[in-house]
Amino acid sequence: MFGRKCSLMNGILAKCTPLLFTALAALPAVAQQISMHSQSGDKVWIWSKQCNGRRKLSVIVRSDTNVLLSVVLPICRGSREVENEKVEFHFAGGHTFKGKYPTRSTDLVEGDIWQAGGEPNAIILGVSFADSKQELLNTLHIARPEKKASSELDEGLSITTDPVLVR
Repeated sequence: MFGRKCSLMNGILAKCTPLLFTALAALPAVAQQISMHSQSGDKVWIWSKQCNGRRKLSVIVRSDTNVLLSVVLPICRGSREVENEKVEFHFAGGHTFKGKYPTRSTDLVEGDIWQAGGEPNAIILGVSFADSKQELLNTLHIARPEKKASSELDEGLSITTDPVLVR
């Protein structure tokens, strides 16, 4: 019985393999067309000083219950070329990053948040932490301009973004 199943699977694989390779070969060209189309005319969510509308994004970074950063960023729909903002913040160490990189309470840890990308329904924030010796963590958070979003960046370390409407 096992031999019949293998034989049937081999037949399916033999018929589907050329189709699979054709699809895989075409994938880079399709992805490039989609990317070029998105970059050329689509408006995406951006974080920029040029955004002077009523939309803002609250960003809070916490270590356990301690707030490490609380900031409100201007957001709007715009061109991908405007993605160039960055926020730096510092805090005392005492956290072990990724279970491998301990920091002492006397160490100064630098946090950075920047716009890593923009999509029609989200802002992709890059989040990194480093001390004087090494990068401790580098990750992404998907911020939603329409609703609250939270991510656990590392054990005990989180980011929350929440839209704010300014009246």
